[in-house]
Parts: sequence; structure tokens; C-alpha cells
Amino acid sequence: MFEMRDRDGLARLGRLETPHGIIETPTLLPVINPNMLTVSPAEMAGAFRVQAVITNSYIIKKNDDLREKALDKGLHSLLDFEGPIMTDSGTFQSHVYGEVELEPLEIIEFQKAIGSDIGTVLDKFTEPDDSKEKADKDLTETIARTRLSAENKGEMLLAAPVQGGRFPDLRERAAKEVSKLRCDVFPIGGVVPMMEGQQYPMLVDVVMTSKMSLDPSKPVHLFGCGHPMLFSLAVLMGCDMFDSSAYAKFAKEGRMLFPDGTRFLKEMHELPCHCPVCSGHTAGELRDDTEAEKKLALHNLYATFSELRAVRQAIHEGRIWELAETRCRHHPNLLEGLKRLGKYKVFLERHEPLSRDLAFMYTSPESYHRPVVSRLQKRIMERYETPLRESTGAPNTDNTILFPEGSRPYSRTYAEPMRTVLEKAGAHFWVDSFFCPIPIELDEMYPISQSVIPGDLNPMILREKENALEEFESAGLFTSPPIRWEGEDTLGKLSGGSGALDLDMLRVKAVADMQFGRGAGNALLNGEVELVKSRKTRRIRNVIADGEHVLSMRAGDGLFTLKIPGARRLQDVFSKPRIRVQVVDDSVEFNREGKSVFAAFVEDADGNIIPGDEVLVVDGKDGLVAVGRATMTRDEMLAFEKGIAVKIREGVKQDSHG
Repeated sequence: MFEMRDRDGLARLGRLETPHGIIETPTLLPVINPNMLTVSPAEMAGAFRVQAVITNSYIIKKNDDLREKALDKGLHSLLDFEGPIMTDSGTFQSHVYGEVELEPLEIIEFQKAIGSDIGTVLDKFTEPDDSKEKADKDLTETIARTRLSAENKGEMLLAAPVQGGRFPDLRERAAKEVSKLRCDVFPIGGVVPMMEGQQYPMLVDVVMTSKMSLDPSKPVHLFGCGHPMLFSLAVLMGCDMFDSSAYAKFAKEGRMLFPDGTRFLKEMHELPCHCPVCSGHTAGELRDDTEAEKKLALHNLYATFSELRAVRQAIHEGRIWELAETRCRHHPNLLEGLKRLGKYKVFLERHEPLSRDLAFMYTSPESYHRPVVSRLQKRIMERYETPLRESTGAPNTDNTILFPEGSRPYSRTYAEPMRTVLEKAGAHFWVDSFFCPIPIELDEMYPISQSVIPGDLNPMILREKENALEEFESAGLFTSPPIRWEGEDTLGKLSGGSGALDLDMLRVKAVADMQFGRGAGNALLNGEVELVKSRKTRRIRNVIADGEHVLSMRAGDGLFTLKIPGARRLQDVFSKPRIRVQVVDDSVEFNREGKSVFAAFVEDADGNIIPGDEVLVVDGKDGLVAVGRATMTRDEMLAFEKGIAVKIREGVKQDSHG
């Protein structure tokens, strides 16, 4: 069983339970050839804390000595490794050397007999250049074999490869079909030629098309991916496991792996690495070493697992996009692969967290195309409501002032110019931000205030910003054509009498609408409103409406924490299933006591919920049970059998609503 423990979008930290222990993901399973041990599994476990390895069951089966030892003493004894072992089925050998003398069920039974923790279906390998007719035929056979294998896997975990060549519709079909079966891991197959040919945009299409249709509660394994420079991009797309023999294969060829590429030892003057191998040798000494192949293999393993640790830390910190953007700039084709992700921004945005603990960090022009940017633009277009004159207290708000990008929060940076303008005319204020035009009252909200952006932007981004400005103007978001602020000279362009602006009330309403949907602000602010502000920072902390505490504003991301009275107000204006997670009856009392909602007890949920959303937990009759923060999407909540779906903040002891 697989459990997601933490996430950053599709990237996730997980735990896969196997008979021989837990595999913490994302991780790599080094390929072990029992006939050729460059580095032993025991040495890997000790020096690199390798949790699991993969070996080939067909190689073991066809070798009389290995077969007898594996059947007699077990696979773990054969490899001298106590942790989980995954076995491949012989598919690649069949593809390279012709049909092997194996039946699909025969190799499954053999993998079970030798004690494999994760066995693999004998699928049909499809080359990227194969015709659609052949890919379709191979896929049909693979699905039939997978169905037979799943019915006979016993207690062994089963890896069901997703094939389909380069064809998106076939990959989608494969993913949907294997997700219906009793399978435990989903390797994406047929991709090694793409990686060897540096066809990374095609790789992105294959992985994303597969991922979008796979059961999200199972780990995704990217077959043959073992280069450190690929890990961050693959994990960004939702891959959890990898396997590779590159550490040994490259060492045999005198090649060294690094996060930014591959280098031949014979061409190295320095060793730019801190691993024990590189720290203990000069390049010349390593070239002359009689054990150079073994030491290069060790270096390659150090580089591999060091990068995986960096990936896991990036997920924990919420920086997987920054890491992937940095790594992908090491190779033009890899950068094209990153750009290809733009095709899948809707799916990516669905899994993009509402906010992160650390600031949005610009790394390259590609940063502008992260899902968080497109979501912000989309929500302003769809959810932001231009303030009416009555709400601002101004005689008119016919003037729209557009300030240039500035220090954050914008409302402090431009406090004096706003006062100057309002002494002369009513106005509403926007900032020509990196992200898009931003209403001044949204300036404290993630990622607007929590971002580090260079002053000199790429021309491509400047064009995108202008396009966004035109779209906002066409959508009627401005009260009048924007007037760019150019200092005191701008005052002569204003019309109307003096104005006023209740920025605090505008902020609460606008942020509520952005966070919960248009109409939320009016519902939460209905009645006599009191804003409690921090004495030190003067920022809003709590929102009281008719004596009830409805919202608290978080200092970290400028978004709201929902209180029970606020939840009731939203429940009244948003019909089911909007912003709701419905739990089974057996879970209700636990959640009322403040205990988290586990995915196994979710009955239904709003399909628009994203990780980090404030949600209402309700029973089958739509009675409010609790409020909390979602950690999963609806699809994930309904798919996972283990793990927290909603972290409860406050339970309703007794539902007296209505």
C-alpha cells in the first residue's frame, strides 16, 4: 500500500509498504546483475542507504546455478540484501534479442517462487518510432497479459507497465486499463530510447499523458531513468520511483554522472564533486587507479543519491519548480521538455498547492509559466470583483491608476502616491506586477507579496504581461482605461473630485473571493464587521462579523483560515458539493473531535478542491462536521486507502445549524 506523506504539486514524498520493508519515495532502485556485481547490494545498503534494488528475473531463471539458489534460499539470500527487491520480467531481453522462451504467467509464478517483493508483468516493448498499428497491437497484448498476471499475483506486489509508444491516446488507454486491475506500481515503459536520444519533449508527453489517467494512489515508476539531471523534472511530473544500471554501465565506459550532465574521466582536469571518491583523488590519480571502474561506479551512486536527497528536500520546502527549472537549463532538449509542460497546465494547476511556506523564487523566464502564475491570472479574471463606488466611499472611482512594479507589499510602497491621488480624485489602484496586473488590495496574498523577482525582465515576459493587461481591460476589470503612474505629472490626467479608499475592507472581500470564489466576501462580511489588526505590523489578523469570528488572516501567505461561523456562512451561499468534503458516518464523531479526515473515509468531495484549500467537512446530510485544510484533490481522496485527506483545525461539537 502506498501513502503520500507530503507533496509539492504532483511531486510527492511517499511510503510504499512491501513484505521486506518500506520504500520511501522518490528513490532509485539500482539495477543488480547477479552475474556482474560492480557494487554489491550490501555495500549499497551500507554506504548509500539504498532501500530497494531491482534485478532481472529472466536472467536468474535462465542461469541454472542462479535459478537453483534463488528457488532454494530465496532472492534476498541470492543477492545478500535484506530490503525490498523488485524484479523485471525479461521484456527488454525479449525486445532486444527476440522472443524469449517465456510465458507471461510462467515468469509471474517464478517471481513469486523466488520471493520477489514487486514482480513485473511480461509486457510488450514498443519503440518510439513504431507505427501506431504496431503500438496498438502490442498494447492490446500487454493489457491482456497484465490482466492475467494481476489475477495470479498472489501476495506479491505487481508492477504493471504502461505502454503505447509515442501515441497519447494509447498511453491514456493503457493507464486507464491498468488502473482497473489489482496492480500496485505503474512503471512507464518504452521510454529508454527517448532518454538515450534526448527526446525529452516526447518523454514529457508520454509521462504526463500516462499520469493524467493513472490511479493516483499508486506509485509511478519511470523505467530506465537513472541520470541525476532528469530526476527533478520526472518528479515534478509525478514519478515516484526509478531504476537504472547507469551507475555501473557508465563507469565501465569511464563516464561520470553529475546533476548537470555526463563527463568522461579522461577529459577531466578537476573533479567538481565532494563525494569520498572525488575528495580522495585527483583526476589523474583516478585515471591511473587499477580500481577506477569500481570507484567511478561509487561516484555515480553518490551523485545519484545526492541528487535524490536534493529532490526530496525541494519537495519538503515547496521548491520543486525552482530545482527543475535550474536543472533543465543544463541541456537545451531538457529545457524544451520543461517548456512542453505548458500543454498540461490545467492538470498541473489542479494539483498545485494554494500557497507555499517559502517565497516564489524566480529562476528563469520559464518561471512565468508555473501553474501558480496561470492560476493567479485566471482567478483575478473569474473571481475578482471591481469595487463599486459605495464600497470605497469615493464620489467616483472612474480613475484607474496603474503603478509600476515595486517593493512588496505594494500598498506600503505606494501609500503616499495613493494619498496624493485621492486628495484630487476618486480612484482604484493596480500594480503592473510580474505576475499580471494586481489590484492593490491583493498585494499581501501569495504569491504576490511572497516572491523574489528580478527588476530586469526577459522581453518574452514583458510581452506576456502586456497581453495580460489587454485581457484584463477587455474583460472590464478596470473602472476606466488604466493611467500609468508617472509621478506628479499623472495628477493632471485625473477627473472628478477627491476620493477615499477603505483598503482593509477591500482586502478582506477580495482575498475571500479569490480564495473561496466570487460571492464569498459578501457572505463573510454580511453584517457589522470589525477587523482586529496586529499592534506591531498593523496587518489584519481576525475578521469579526456580527460578533462572530469568521476568518483569521495568516501572516505567512496573506490568505484566510476559516472559522466555524465563517464556514456556516459559506455553507449557506454555496450549494453542495462546493468547498465540501463529505465523510462516511463512521468518521463523523472523530472529525468533530478535531481528528484528521483519512482518505479511506471520504465519500465525496468538490472536484475543484486543491491541496491547501480551506474546506468544510460535512456528513451525508450536509451537516457541518468540521473545518480544515485539504491535502489532496478529490480524485486522490477517493483513490487512496491510506493517508490524511483533510487536516482538521476545528470540529463542530454539536451541529445546531438551521
